[in-house]
Amino acid sequence: MSADAHARQPRGVRGWIRAHGSGLKKCFVGLIMAVTAVLIGKLAMQVDWPEVLTAARRIPPLTIALGLALAAAGYAVYASFDLLSRRYAGHDLPAWKVLGVTAISYSLNQNLGVLLGGVAVRFRLYAKLGLDTATISRIFLFSTITNWLGYAWLGGLLFVGGVVPTPEGWGLGKGLLALIGAALLAIAGGYLALCAFSRKRDWTLREQEIHLPSWRMAGSQALLGALSWCLMAAILYAFLQGEVAYPTVLGILLCASIAAVVTHIPGGLGTTEAIFVAALSSQLPAPTILGAVLMYRACYALTPLVLGLVAYLAVEARMSGGDTRHAR
Repeated sequence: MSADAHARQPRGVRGWIRAHGSGLKKCFVGLIMAVTAVLIGKLAMQVDWPEVLTAARRIPPLTIALGLALAAAGYAVYASFDLLSRRYAGHDLPAWKVLGVTAISYSLNQNLGVLLGGVAVRFRLYAKLGLDTATISRIFLFSTITNWLGYAWLGGLLFVGGVVPTPEGWGLGKGLLALIGAALLAIAGGYLALCAFSRKRDWTLREQEIHLPSWRMAGSQALLGALSWCLMAAILYAFLQGEVAYPTVLGILLCASIAAVVTHIPGGLGTTEAIFVAALSSQLPAPTILGAVLMYRACYALTPLVLGLVAYLAVEARMSGGDTRHAR
């Protein structure tokens, strides 16, 4: 390598991260996938599934009703992400249509994956309502940032606080989890700081243009995103019937969600179950834990999926062949 080429090489920590970032990312993803595969394998071999169904049937009807109510609240909060983005994206669709599109796409996203539910269906429905691709992209970006901004604040606080159990099989110690938490807090705080103080309001990240919202809107994003995750955890907490502390349930759910994203498993099917059993095996029997997770899926994934499919087909039937100018 010539002296000039060597001089152009980035130096220091930032330079090292730029040079090795791709490899580090692959190692991290590989570690998460390997740990998840081991946990799912152990779970499949060791669990008595008839006992799991028995444990699920023991959950009181009032608790199930509470779970359904919390799920409805969770979907309403998530749908509010797009509602908050109306001013940011620059469109004037009625609130009820925005809430409907988001709720339908989210119900499919929970079961069929981000690309089909979170992206394809949302783009299709918004396009039928007259929005252009650029506007829809801004809505989707805003919603995605809202979701993960809430995650970053909650995950950062819980991981740094050390409330998440870390069994040996996870390959993650409390120290590493605390470092991850600190990084999440830095990212979340950095975003709010940019929104509050940056004079440059337009940024480009991986060819995606980002316009910084006001600090008040960014604060609303953080609150809504955090509330969405908190409601999801509240459903699991209810079905575990108070046997596990709520912050612990929330922290484990956040860990399971990242594993689901990394492994590209829609809804974290199998991943969430395996991680909850591994984390809580010292506190509760596996059938009790799995019974709670199955009821959580029934309330937050399967029931909304049925309703979402019916609503989506009804919307498609109403719009197909019609003049979309009247959709607004």
